[in-house]
Amino acid sequence: MPIVLGLASSHAPSIDLFKAEEWESRYQMRARSTPQPPEAAKETPEVLNDYIKRVGRSFGVLRDKLAESGAELLIIVGGDQNEMFDSSNKACFMIYLGDTTWGHNASPGQQSSEEDIVRLKVDVETSQWLLNKLVTEEGFDVSFSSEQVNLGNPDRGLPHAFIRPSPWLMPNLDIPTVILYENTYDAPSPSAARCYELGRRIARLLKDDPRRIAIYGSGGLSHDPGGPRSGWVDEPLDRWFLDQLAAGKGEATKSMYAFDSLTMRGGTGEDRAWITVAGAMEELGSRAEVVDYLPANHAVTGLGWAYWLTGATAAAK
Repeated sequence: MPIVLGLASSHAPSIDLFKAEEWESRYQMRARSTPQPPEAAKETPEVLNDYIKRVGRSFGVLRDKLAESGAELLIIVGGDQNEMFDSSNKACFMIYLGDTTWGHNASPGQQSSEEDIVRLKVDVETSQWLLNKLVTEEGFDVSFSSEQVNLGNPDRGLPHAFIRPSPWLMPNLDIPTVILYENTYDAPSPSAARCYELGRRIARLLKDDPRRIAIYGSGGLSHDPGGPRSGWVDEPLDRWFLDQLAAGKGEATKSMYAFDSLTMRGGTGEDRAWITVAGAMEELGSRAEVVDYLPANHAVTGLGWAYWLTGATAAAK
């Protein structure tokens, strides 16, 4: 059965903050001394409270779509910010082959506890099979790891791209996963064209799998936390990007990162995870449904949510 569902969303720390004053405090910490855009001053407590409601509603849509799909496997595509990797090693692509993985979901700067640990089950057999196929048949140089050893932040565990959104999507954390890393942050990163093609190849490889499979891209949209554009959101870029996915024209996003600019650096590189999902789902003839978009300066990120359905989605119910 072809992949039945595609999902993508942002994973900014603000998604786990439920009070306007918490958004304000986090914004002040992340924006630091960077001159801020005038739009940020318009994000009053009332606006922030509306953002909080929309975050919950949007993740609720993705959670419902995942539950309705009956997915038996979830492929999670995400990056790393010096959590798993450090300067001694930066994998371009990597698949994790351990049978379980964990990470702390505590907010940055907060003391973590056992209650903050998120544990994901890994489908090792499928992960190994996909790794073998991508390397030996599809021409992708994918690294692999059979043991979780954090080089960057040993106390953090699995990068937040995988851990932070997982409880939103599957509260019981009961769907086996394939953990697929992409270097979305540290130059040189894979091209958008390469990420789109990776998604297409994954869809082709799994087209005859009897299970119901979903794929989720974690990250983005435009942001540069702690960088020279920290607090700035490139709304025209974000809306163009989402429009391409909604029109089923994800191939147009292959032009991203083909040139260097401040906007394309930093967290905006995480759009690669969305592009991979778009490649997979457009291979199956699907186009994205954009759930919502927030050009949220106080989240230091353009926040977005989308899903893709296929003809197999209804059949999977």
